[in-house]
Amino acid sequence: MSSKDFPSTIEDVSTDWLAGVLQDSGLDEVEITDLQVEVIGEGVGVMGLLYRVKLSYSDSSSEDAPDSVVIKVPSPHEQTRHIARAFMFYGKEIGFYRDAAKDTPLGTPKCYAAHHDPESDDFVLVLEDLDGTEVISQLDGCPIDKAEIAIDALARHHAAFWESERFTGDLAWLPYGWDVPFPQAIAQGFSEAWPSFTQMFSDGVSERIKNVGEKFPTVTSEMMELADSPITLAHGDFRLDNIFFQNDDLKVIDWQICIKTVGGYDVGYFLSQSLTIEDRRNHESKLLDRYRETLGKLGLDYPQDRLMEDYRRSVLFCLAYPVQASAAALVNERAVQLVTEMFVRVSTAIEDLDADEFLPE
Repeated sequence: MSSKDFPSTIEDVSTDWLAGVLQDSGLDEVEITDLQVEVIGEGVGVMGLLYRVKLSYSDSSSEDAPDSVVIKVPSPHEQTRHIARAFMFYGKEIGFYRDAAKDTPLGTPKCYAAHHDPESDDFVLVLEDLDGTEVISQLDGCPIDKAEIAIDALARHHAAFWESERFTGDLAWLPYGWDVPFPQAIAQGFSEAWPSFTQMFSDGVSERIKNVGEKFPTVTSEMMELADSPITLAHGDFRLDNIFFQNDDLKVIDWQICIKTVGGYDVGYFLSQSLTIEDRRNHESKLLDRYRETLGKLGLDYPQDRLMEDYRRSVLFCLAYPVQASAAALVNERAVQLVTEMFVRVSTAIEDLDADEFLPE
């Protein structure tokens, strides 16, 4: 156990501590007799360690106690911890589960415990295990019927925090996407990754995308600031690998990148990187209309021209994701494939949408 009152490594998680967590969540009569731990969620972009913990109970324990939970703790790697601190990843995810998860219509795993120590940046999350839900590989692309479910859910979530007064209250910890140090750190990471990225894709980077990539680090701040449109709580990493489908519903994980920005940002990120090129081209307009219509049913107007501009600007910025992820692309074969597919999809979307016209001078 660490010097704090919560564990920050899986080795420190005890049966007594975890039983206390479940008891605090409302399962009064719980006695855990054994824990079986397995690693999950390995691969590119992983900022923390994820474990599935299978639980054994005494005969007197509540029948409602979960068979397993997922526990998330910090990465042990110094460089990853440095990045996590710079971008406030750990503190933001804990903040979301503490302050916002209960209020979003977007499904999230039940949170049994969420603790963060600002001084050390240690944290622990104990979450519902979503094993058994439908997971669709981002490499395969999101089927359109599932994309419709995701877009509807995303619009309902954005509506719940649309221009919220809570951004100056209990959600004041949530930064704007363009606050220091986010644009500066992204610019640096992009600049460092771009030379090797162009070598990695030596035959697949068009002249238009090369122009965007070469200029990107010098105009990152201007590209990220979209303050003219209504602001909401954006997930920031709304992609297929973070979405778990349950028939006509879904649950979304990984809230560590959440920010205040325009709703079009999440939409642009999702459509440009989680749909195949053919599906995006064929269904993009209908899905954007569907997003607007869902907002409209909730009494919100996101003018079509405003949404389209925010969407295109967001797609342009989303080139940052495969470029920066390429620095870790040698983790495994799937990581290489995912970075490749993300790049092909988003670069094609930039050109299809003429989004590079928004590249600042």
